[in-house]
Amino acid sequence: MKNLLKIAAACVILAASLPAYAQETLKLSDLLGEARAKNPALSAMQYKYEAAWERVPQVGALPDPMLEFGIQNLPVNSFSFNRDEMTSKMIGLSQTFPFFGKRGLKREAASYEAAALEQEHHDMDLVLEKDVKTAYFDLYLLKKSREALEKTASLLDNLLKITQSRYSVGLGNFKDIIKTQVQQSLLVDKRLALERDERTKRAELGALLGRGEPVAGEVEDVKPAVLTLDEKALSESAVANRPALKAASLRIKKGAAMLETAEKEYYPDFTISAQYMERDRQDTGVKPSDMVSAVVSVNLPIWRKSRLAPGVMEASLLKDAAEQELGAKVNEIKAQVESLVEQVNKDGSTIKLYREVIIPQAGEDINAGLAGYEAGKVQYMDLLDSIRTFLDYQTEYYNRIAGREKAIAELEAVTGKELMAGPTGGGGPE
Repeated sequence: MKNLLKIAAACVILAASLPAYAQETLKLSDLLGEARAKNPALSAMQYKYEAAWERVPQVGALPDPMLEFGIQNLPVNSFSFNRDEMTSKMIGLSQTFPFFGKRGLKREAASYEAAALEQEHHDMDLVLEKDVKTAYFDLYLLKKSREALEKTASLLDNLLKITQSRYSVGLGNFKDIIKTQVQQSLLVDKRLALERDERTKRAELGALLGRGEPVAGEVEDVKPAVLTLDEKALSESAVANRPALKAASLRIKKGAAMLETAEKEYYPDFTISAQYMERDRQDTGVKPSDMVSAVVSVNLPIWRKSRLAPGVMEASLLKDAAEQELGAKVNEIKAQVESLVEQVNKDGSTIKLYREVIIPQAGEDINAGLAGYEAGKVQYMDLLDSIRTFLDYQTEYYNRIAGREKAIAELEAVTGKELMAGPTGGGGPE
């Protein structure tokens, strides 16, 4: 009686753990659109590159002119403006003009930085798409793993009924009943673990979508598509199209502009100023003429060893660093492409083997085993091992499907190129 109660409790727990997220169907295309529109990190990056473009006209603008007010040659013994013809009230204006080419180079460097940030925004969009797809296919794997557990639970129910029937007529072993019940309890533990993982993945996907709460709904099934990959072509596409590499190339150009700007610091800037001096009528009745003056001044860039030469060296080293970063990223991306192409091709072959050979044969083996065990021609442990193996095969099959789809998603992010990923809808062994 106790054993029957345990079985009933296990079935209740298993039924209670059925998914509570089946209110809607989660379409991958809809989720990608929502992520692009609402992901906070992507929006923040957009604001950054838009702000960087606003900086371009600022760095190329002239410095503010200087307006001056003052008095000149005011006698301290009287503080009077009509005792000395040299006493005057003055208003002046001055403007500094950087040496020819400095402003243009600064605008150029700022433009390259803004363009680089914009490319990094595009790259973040690719990475976000990859992350959404990864979470989506993780949910797909959890869904199919759940279904595999349900099929296994049904097989164990049949096995338990046959075992109890054989035991009731004196042909079976009571230990076999206990072993079957243990396997049912293990399935409940696995199902609860899947539910915990699913809650985590739903929360991760909700964060990527900018919702702030876990997503609800069931993902669609995935039918693995035939996909032929050309590693060389994909590597070339990655080098040509990956926004992160474009950003790195733009920063090399920025470094070159900054180096030229630093070299321009050896040349002086010019300041042009003009003053108008008003003189009051004197005590003698004479009204002196007002006066104007103009001055051109230059700064003297003489601190070569302490300021100018180190500035040029700094800019040169930063340009060299940008070139090395580009080379490192190119090598990293090529290695990623090679690894991902190998994984996609390998998983594709394995998926076909499981779908067409391994799982159908395992299913036939179980059907024959159940009939043979009921007739007393198959050993209990052999049949139980077949059921457990069947679960492992199904789990691995769906794990390979999800892994292949995630590898394709990552390959798209790495290369900056959309591939013919597997369409949703149907697929998988029954």
